[in-house]
Amino acid sequence: MKMKKLITVLTVATLVLSLTACGKTAPEATKTEAKVLIVDKEAKEIKMLCEVNGKYFTESTRHGVVFAEGSNGEKSVLRGLADEKEFHQALLDIGAKAGNNLKAEDMKAKADNGVAVEGDKLIAVVTWEGQDKEIPFEDIIKASVEKPMDLRFGGNLESAKKNNTGCVLCLDSCATGITSDAANPTGTTQNNVVKFYGDEEVLPEDGKVVTVTFRLAK
Repeated sequence: MKMKKLITVLTVATLVLSLTACGKTAPEATKTEAKVLIVDKEAKEIKMLCEVNGKYFTESTRHGVVFAEGSNGEKSVLRGLADEKEFHQALLDIGAKAGNNLKAEDMKAKADNGVAVEGDKLIAVVTWEGQDKEIPFEDIIKASVEKPMDLRFGGNLESAKKNNTGCVLCLDSCATGITSDAANPTGTTQNNVVKFYGDEEVLPEDGKVVTVTFRLAK
């Protein structure tokens, strides 16, 4: 077993044991090899383990979370340790409805003619060992143009299967990412309207394991 997978399994085991010790039933876990996606249907939330990629403290990217084994796995602020296609199913399992309104050609839009992703609105927060409160996902990102995040369940399962990029959470509207930000329409980053970075003053160090929790917005 690779060391990264061993560490991941142990981390999840610790999470499950801590929930049990607190007198709570551990949420249902999806059957991924590394057991890094935990679904709580009753609470309508999903927890995904990720790793901080310090490269994007200084380089810009349009990717917030990408599955580490996807073709874009090294292009995101956080490397997701769960498959994006299983994440899509997890969102369906908690009752989220996908927008599925974007097409590949929308990604070529001019800066003033972009299309915003649709789908159920989600809230994403980040936690890690030693951090005693949830950090809104938008607060771990520095943007050249600051806007409140409007995270949506874009869907895009067929595109995800076709392209295997691994995209879980894109920082602008995306025709392949399972979730993405409607506040930044397609063409936002392609036309250099906004540049995104991980915020090293908020996030822990490179390689640190964090948990991203996705919830249906009320």
